[in-house]
Amino acid sequence: MIRTLVSLLCTVVIVGAATPAVAGDCKGCKKVAKRGEGFCCDKGKAFGVDLSSKKLYTALAGKPMNADKVKCPGCKTAAKDNGRCDHCNIGIAHGRAYHSAVSYQLAKGTPVTAEKAAGCSGCKTAHKSNGRCAECKVGFVGGRMFKETDDYKAALVAHKTLQAATEQAEKCETCAVAMVTDGECEHCKLKFKDGKKSKG
Repeated sequence: MIRTLVSLLCTVVIVGAATPAVAGDCKGCKKVAKRGEGFCCDKGKAFGVDLSSKKLYTALAGKPMNADKVKCPGCKTAAKDNGRCDHCNIGIAHGRAYHSAVSYQLAKGTPVTAEKAAGCSGCKTAHKSNGRCAECKVGFVGGRMFKETDDYKAALVAHKTLQAATEQAEKCETCAVAMVTDGECEHCKLKFKDGKKSKG
C-alpha cells in the first residue's frame, strides 16, 4: 500500500513538473515572439513594448483595410499615403486602420528587424535605442524605421505614451485604453488627450 502511494505521488510530481514545458510550446506565444507583436496566454507585445493587458492590446491593434472596397472618400485618400480620415477618426498605415492615434503614429514606420538594421553600425545602434542614424538619415522607434523627421518625433512621443499606458494598465485598464485613444474612463471619471489627463 505504501509503495503504491509513493509511486502515485511520484507520478503526480513528474506530470506536474512536465506541465510548464507543455505551456512553453504554445503555438500562439511562438507566433507572437516571431512577429514581435500579438497577444497570447495573458501577455503580449506591440511596437516593442511588452503588454499584460488584452484590452490595451485590442485598442492598439489595427484592422486590415482593403482600399478597393472602402466607400468613404476620406479613407480612400488616407489609404494611399498613410494618412488620416477625420470623418471616420481613423489613421491608415500600410493597409491597416487604427482608431488609436498612438498606434497609428507608430504603425506609419516600416518594420525592420534587428538583423536587417545590423547592416549599418549607425542603424544598429539606433534600432536598439529608438535613435537616429545620421548617415542613413532615418530614425527607429519600436522596431520601425521612419524616414521623415516629423514622423520619427511623433513616433517617439507615441512610444512614451504607450509605455505610460502599459504601466497604467496595472492600476486601471480602462484608463490605459483611454490614454491611447483620447478617451474617457467612466470608472475613474478621467478624460485623456494626447496621453495625458485632460483638464476638461
